[in-house]
Amino acid sequence: MTGVDVAAVAARFDVAGPVDTVETNLTGHINESHVVVARGRRYLLQRLNANVFAEPDAVMANVVTVTAHLRARGERTLTVVPVDGKPCWQGWRMYELVENGAPAAVRSDADAEAAGRCLGRFHRCLADLDPGALHVTLPRFHHPARRLDVLRAVAGADGGEPGAEVATVLGLAHLATTGTALASLPARVAHNDAKADNILVDRPSRRPLMLVDLDTVMPGTILWDLGDLVRSATATGAEDDPSATFDPDRYHALVGGWLAEVSGLLTLEERASVGAAGPVITYEQAIRFLTDHLQGDVYYRTARPGHNLDRARSQLGLLQSMIGALGAPAL
Repeated sequence: MTGVDVAAVAARFDVAGPVDTVETNLTGHINESHVVVARGRRYLLQRLNANVFAEPDAVMANVVTVTAHLRARGERTLTVVPVDGKPCWQGWRMYELVENGAPAAVRSDADAEAAGRCLGRFHRCLADLDPGALHVTLPRFHHPARRLDVLRAVAGADGGEPGAEVATVLGLAHLATTGTALASLPARVAHNDAKADNILVDRPSRRPLMLVDLDTVMPGTILWDLGDLVRSATATGAEDDPSATFDPDRYHALVGGWLAEVSGLLTLEERASVGAAGPVITYEQAIRFLTDHLQGDVYYRTARPGHNLDRARSQLGLLQSMIGALGAPAL
């Protein structure tokens, strides 16, 4: 970023030696990222987006708590590189780069089942971590009714522009009520952004390694996570592809894999709510993309004008395909 000597920032961290190279990494929607090489070892240096994460120290305290717990359970997880004995400096943080790691690309039922199992193992291994030990860094992050209220305010009384998409969202407002019911389920340690891109796989074998992007780890229902994975892993196209539809075979494989890991943890109410998770989160994400489009693309990084509108249209099409295949969710 202009005015910041990124190499000097990187050198403050406990890296292997003098910084050799710094290369900007444009993946991800929110944070500023750079790949740093120091004495042949590679690291991921990031500056947390202050417009999203007002308390970076609290975010990183959560990350340290969760990664330490996972590591104690024998799970592979992110390794935080400290700076002056702390996990964060002025909003910057660093991880050891996971070599041969790549975001999951779910193309088959087998991929979907493996992704579901990876998420389920994450939940199972954190089941004995008190969610009260984590900071609530983004209050009411998953709250479809609140998101809908914001959209209504931004769009205005006449429905705003683009009117067709706003009207579609308003016509599905019952899903916000279902989301409120989901929010009342037991609070556990949840990832809260468990889309397929945040499952890191081994590049040669495509075997899931771990969940990454732990910035939103907070107390909440783990069905938010299941829903986000369903949303992102069952779509037949990219997140910004309005022609994407829902793949029910992938869905059943994914949910089956997840349940195989967490079945013994779930209450009867949680188990009964599994079918609502995907539609509710897909609805919420459509609202978020549409709201950001109407607000001038202030939250999600975009690659072109209308990008967030395409994302919203994609999620709405996926949602309608999902409901057509599974039926309307009810709690």
